[in-house]
This record gives sequence, structure tokens and C-alpha cells, in this order.
Amino acid sequence: MIYVTQGHESGIGLEIFLKSFLLLSREEKKLIRLVVDKNDLEKNLNDLNLNSKTFSDLIIIENIKSTSFSSTNSLLTTLNLITNDDILVTLPTSKDQLLLNNKNQAGYTEFFRSYFNNKNISMTFKGLTQNVLLITDHIPLKDITKKITPDLIKEKIKITLDNFKKYFFSFEEVIFSGINPHAGENGILGDEEKFIREAMSDLAKNYGPIFSGPFSGDTLHHHQAPEKHQLFVYMYHDQGLAQFKSKHGLIGLNITLGLPFLRLSVDHGTAFDLYGKNKANISGMLYLFKQAFEVISVNQRN
Repeated sequence: MIYVTQGHESGIGLEIFLKSFLLLSREEKKLIRLVVDKNDLEKNLNDLNLNSKTFSDLIIIENIKSTSFSSTNSLLTTLNLITNDDILVTLPTSKDQLLLNNKNQAGYTEFFRSYFNNKNISMTFKGLTQNVLLITDHIPLKDITKKITPDLIKEKIKITLDNFKKYFFSFEEVIFSGINPHAGENGILGDEEKFIREAMSDLAKNYGPIFSGPFSGDTLHHHQAPEKHQLFVYMYHDQGLAQFKSKHGLIGLNITLGLPFLRLSVDHGTAFDLYGKNKANISGMLYLFKQAFEVISVNQRN
């Protein structure tokens, strides 16, 4: 089963879901369960000129109570329903809509780290031609070098390699960026790359000689080999995502690994300025569904 949480009520999440859902096969539609505030659903159906009765006959809907935190309410309801064999799809929301224990969370990944009490849950991205892991994600730039340790790198790599093998494929090569410009230039511009080398050495003992780097972050993508399953490892958020998003546009997956189940999201935000206009691009959502159904198909064969 694929559980879909509604995201922000004033964003394009429900629009891209509804328009993409209608393009799925009858059998695929049966695998989806939408957890949503019925008022928000009705509003989006009306905006898209879709008949609510017809749509309700096509999908399993789990209604939630109307609150000012519909993203959180939808997510918490889903976490009480989902099993380890299911897939969670979260539609885009804003960070002020994610609340846990009366505290705002900096994003879905941080929400899951708090909810499951697991700081090593990883933020990864899968595109048509490239896969990216961020060692740190939603933290200030000034805190990055304090956060990065050999243990953190090893845990994030282990979670990513093991889970990608489970859900998608095994990586043949893992390529690391440095932290400093020019990967430190042999210590002239900083020596934090020593933590990366230490982690790489330890990881090779378990996974073999698949690791290379650290290389300068601005040229890491030059090491891409299309015939290989590669993982590009960046040390912080914008270092990795500026290149990934410029290359893949809307067609990319945001994947949370280290949960009891697989969590997927489109790699774009709420686009509040497009809400209610029926103009949102659904290519990212279609790519997400394609990947989700491939995972289900592989699991069924196994």
C-alpha cells in the first residue's frame, strides 16, 4: 500500500497528486490510500473541475479532522496506519506546518528523526541520471564542520547503501566531495577532509574498494559514469542540491532512508503562488509514482 499525506492545504501538493492519480492504471489506483482533510480535498477537486463522487469511488480516503496543522495531522494519522511493508509519500508542505511535541520541525526528515528518535536517518535524492546523499542537511553553514565526524559519515553511508540495495539497486561506486574549497588543497584551505578519509578507510573494510575522493565539490559531477550505479556524497545541503536540481529540474525524488518503511517525496516545494490555478507541473509526481510502483513490483517478485 502507498500512503499519501496531504501536505500544505494552500500548496500544489493535492493538485499534483490528483492529476497524476487519474493517469494511473486501475490496478495502481487500488494500491493508494490518501490521508486528507475532506474540506481541503473538496476545494482542490472543485479547482480542478473534478467530480468528488467519481474520485471517491476510485481511491481509499482516510479523513482527518480539520486543524490549522493539516500536514502534521495527516502525517501522524498515517504513521498510526502504515506498516513496514508500505510506502509513505508526503506531499510538499512548509516548515511551519510540521509540529511535534509542540516544537516546529525544520522539515520532514527532522520530523522523522525526532519521531523515531534516530539522528542518522538520511536525506537522499534520486534522479534520472544521478543519486545524491547529504551528510548534513538542514543546519546552518557555520555548524557544518562541528557536525561532521567519521562516525556520522559511516552511519549515513551504511544506511544509504543498505537501503538502496533493498529498495532500488546496489551502488558500484561512492564518490565523496570535500568540505573545503578544492577539498582542502592538502591542508592549505582546511584539514577537515581527514574525517572523510578516515570514514572511507573504515567503510572499505565492509563494502570493498568502491569509495573515491574526497574531490572538490564544484567538480564532483565530472566523475559521473552513466553506465554505473553511483552515489555522490556531499557534505552539506546546497553543495549537493544546487547541482542536482539544476540538472534534474522537477524530476527527482527526495528519499528518507533509515525508517521502518520507505518514504518518498517530490523534489520541489509548495509553490503557493500556483495554488488553485490548475497550472502545477506533475512530471515530478509521475516520476515518484513510477519509482514507487517499481519498488512494489520488485518486492512482490521477491
